[in-house]
Amino acid sequence: MKQLILPTLAATLLLFSACTKQPSPTDEPKIDPSLPTVNVNGHIESMSSIAFEWKPLQDPRVKGYYVYRNNPKTNDNKLKRHNIVKSRFVSHYTDKDLEPNTSYIYRFSSYNNKFQESDASKTFRVTTSPLLSSVSFFDSIGNLPRMAKLIWRPHHSLAVKAYILERQTIEKAQWEEIATIFNRLQAEYIDTNLDDNRVYKYRLRALTYENIKSTPSDIAKVVTKPLPQEIQEVQASISEPKMIKVSWKQSKEKDLAYYNVYRSTSGEGAYAYYMKLNETSFNDEITEDGKSFYYKVTAVDTDDLEGLKQGAPAHGSTLTKPMTPTFIDALVQKGAAVLTWKSNDARTKTYTLIKVKKDSWYSSTSVEITGISDTTYTIKDLQPDTKYQFQVMSVDENNIASEPTEAVDVLFSTPDR
Repeated sequence: MKQLILPTLAATLLLFSACTKQPSPTDEPKIDPSLPTVNVNGHIESMSSIAFEWKPLQDPRVKGYYVYRNNPKTNDNKLKRHNIVKSRFVSHYTDKDLEPNTSYIYRFSSYNNKFQESDASKTFRVTTSPLLSSVSFFDSIGNLPRMAKLIWRPHHSLAVKAYILERQTIEKAQWEEIATIFNRLQAEYIDTNLDDNRVYKYRLRALTYENIKSTPSDIAKVVTKPLPQEIQEVQASISEPKMIKVSWKQSKEKDLAYYNVYRSTSGEGAYAYYMKLNETSFNDEITEDGKSFYYKVTAVDTDDLEGLKQGAPAHGSTLTKPMTPTFIDALVQKGAAVLTWKSNDARTKTYTLIKVKKDSWYSSTSVEITGISDTTYTIKDLQPDTKYQFQVMSVDENNIASEPTEAVDVLFSTPDR
């Protein structure tokens, strides 16, 4: 018995499987005229969807519905099976992800458990809504520091959930999405971190709840605020004692806030920030003689935009020391030392003589004699058998002293009796 039953059961299963196979959308439909026809009540369309409604069929033989639709890209109006509704109790169908402002042709049929179809319903040609237009007003505010302000009139359509802001530059011809601004009533956006004195173009699209982008708005052009102009005629003195006078031409910026001064010990080196000023000059007080510095000055506006530094710096220095005089002679005569030297600098006004008395091999006494106007000077009252050293410095009208000459040794010995 089992050998007879198993083949019969297997054959039955194979037959059932063959009968229940879903027909392909390209198969020629098998019509059962006795099946009830779908009676479509109407349809509603949006930019990307079309919805249909029909009266549900009560015939228990009906298992569901076939949806037929053309492909608008082929332009042949040929209908093919597009979708299946797998319950006779369903009475609505929505076709999604459609192209805006495009015509589609539909018809419907019911089918039974053998996938036989009823006669076709009435044919419907439905056109999706046109693409939503963007906002009616879109503009920009330029000349802002490294930013652009975009403003617009909120979209009138309640289908809008957000806005997409697009930007274009000279370097990038393609429009780039830079922000999604949610809330239909939002009416402005500030684009930041832009370059100085740069042209940017913007446009706005509305985004619907179906995630469909509208047509682009009018283009708004923005030019960001330029940096303050480079400061001109920066000068630094080289003949002032203990200071460098630095000055420059006043900036023409209407919204100038202040100046930044930078200083370096090398013309090609790094310039460190030195000070902030509202004036166009200052005295850089320096204790060293002949000390050199290089200066650059920038303008800063009320938006904290700072202009570029000059390419060539201003070089200044404090007044150098006078040139050291030349010692000519040191003679001992009648218990006195007669010292003679020669001036090497026209700036010299007086001389300072340094007298060092060697008290012992490890100690000495030093005295400076200032205000000497001649190039000869006599030191009296020398102590017998005592070693002296003398040096001379030139002193200018600013009381700047030169480096001292090399020391000249003088030994005053007691004369023989």
